[in-house]
Amino acid sequence: MRHTAFALVLGSLVAGSLAAADPQLMNMIMPEAKVVAGINVISARNSPFGTFLLRQATGNSGEMQKFIAATGFNPQTDLDEILVATAGTDQAAKTDATPGMIEGTTAGMKGLVLARGTFNIEKISTLAKTDGKQKIEKYQDAVLILDPKSKSASAMAFVGTTMVVAGDLASVRAALDRRTTASSIDPQLTSKVNSLSNSQDAWAVSILPFSSFNAGPAADPTIAGALNGDIFKKITSTSGGIKFGPQVLLSTEMVAADEKNANALGDVVRFLAGMASMNAGGSGKGAPAGVVALLQGLTVKSEGNVVNLTITIPEEQLEGLISSMPSGMKPAGTKI
Repeated sequence: MRHTAFALVLGSLVAGSLAAADPQLMNMIMPEAKVVAGINVISARNSPFGTFLLRQATGNSGEMQKFIAATGFNPQTDLDEILVATAGTDQAAKTDATPGMIEGTTAGMKGLVLARGTFNIEKISTLAKTDGKQKIEKYQDAVLILDPKSKSASAMAFVGTTMVVAGDLASVRAALDRRTTASSIDPQLTSKVNSLSNSQDAWAVSILPFSSFNAGPAADPTIAGALNGDIFKKITSTSGGIKFGPQVLLSTEMVAADEKNANALGDVVRFLAGMASMNAGGSGKGAPAGVVALLQGLTVKSEGNVVNLTITIPEEQLEGLISSMPSGMKPAGTKI
């Protein structure tokens, strides 16, 4: 096989990472975490749209089938929950990927992917050694798979046959050290994670300033400029979720510095939605027609210093939108 077992398992975790907040997984998150995202994979598998995402993320190629046979691990059926956590972007490394950064994240952003499922440790370890030339060792009663040539490369550790944590080697070892202690991440982050993981199928929470993120190279210049404006710099935290069903509900909450900024933020979001609609098509840099159709159903509400955005989308329409996206804009791991 062209890819190592290590790379394929890690890729499967990242690709599907859109988790109920399992306490043992939460314990392993770094105390300095500022962004946590997750998916309840079991719930996703029980919905048409979740099945669509999992199928597209993992694919059904001959290479994947060989991988499943060799490792006894099928990402579509053997994953139950996933969490992804990071302390944020390393400002000194924004333009270049650093060794050990998680596949699929922004350059310079390091963190952890944690998952609960069913893993055949013997088969995965064997393939990692033979196909990937990886080193296998024990650490804190876990099976640790790492690159013997680079301590800064990505590593993976299996706790029994039901939990796995992946990231750079130092972060993985630190996560294993924390797994028997209570979670010590920011209480504000914990509270929001608990709330969203109990009500949403897929979710994300960030207590980083909104200015820490960028719109990406494919964004409309006008919209990208607005996102870097002073209003968005006043956003202190952001969270959101997706509830699967015949009607897929997407919701986002942005917390501003005060009520005045929240009202201004709501106005700017409405303006940006309008700009995206006006600039659609044409040059090829505007928003796709499907995105514009979704934005027309956007609801923006401000209450105190909080702005809530919601969009309800028929499941079939959302599948069609993802299928029609250029490959560079599709969710990480999709192979449509």
